[in-house]
Amino acid sequence: MFSLLLLITTSYATDKNCLWHDSYGYTYDISKLHNINNYQVPDTDTSMGMFNMVYEFNFCTGAVRCQGREVAAFEALEVMGKVTENCDVLGLKETQEFGYVNPVYPELGISVTYKQGDMCFDVKDDGGLQKIIADNEQMQMSPRSVTFEVTCGKDEPNFRVIDSSKCNIRLGIQHSAGCRSGSSPSGGSQTLLLYFILAAGLYFGGGIAYNKKQYQLSGVDALPHSHFWRDFPHLVKDGINFTVIKVFGMIKKFRGLQSEGGYAVI
Repeated sequence: MFSLLLLITTSYATDKNCLWHDSYGYTYDISKLHNINNYQVPDTDTSMGMFNMVYEFNFCTGAVRCQGREVAAFEALEVMGKVTENCDVLGLKETQEFGYVNPVYPELGISVTYKQGDMCFDVKDDGGLQKIIADNEQMQMSPRSVTFEVTCGKDEPNFRVIDSSKCNIRLGIQHSAGCRSGSSPSGGSQTLLLYFILAAGLYFGGGIAYNKKQYQLSGVDALPHSHFWRDFPHLVKDGINFTVIKVFGMIKKFRGLQSEGGYAVI
């Protein structure tokens, strides 16, 4: 009995870093995005001829590491088809943040963001960094981050670059990992039901084991408070009979009053 409860508890305790339970009670499991070979997405939009930026990342494993740190993704420079070894960290795993692709329509999918502790300058003016410094304009400083937008739909094999700036990279994919799973907004109720089942299992399992060992009882006698459970079927039967009698009595009374041309509040 204990082994069964342990198995259920272990199965339920999935890696929390891969699950998100939103405010509506739905569950999203980003472990579905796991790719044993990692994802490598070249950024051809911001490439410089033979040079491309490559974003390598993975989910729920320690497969992607940079300078000994587990990261969600790192940015590398690809020269002549070869990714260089200098990696620029785009998000430490412990900074994981969940949200929606579109907060107005949460069913469209989710976004997962990882932020690096280092800060960077995000140049907002098209004139470039030198112009901003020359004009003494204010520069916006923000942590480098990578955001994965997972839109609910048929699984796609690869991510694509949605937007690339100095401080934030947005990558998108259409995948079932962005679709709502779990039952429905009653996800919280299901959790309570699970705990109730576990508590009931411990109550009956522990009580039966104790009574068998301590008092050498068996069958129904081994149940905790066995006298109550012996009478329980009769209590249920009496309750049903009482309810039926009361309902039929009220209906009969109502019909009698109705036949006399009047109505009564039941």
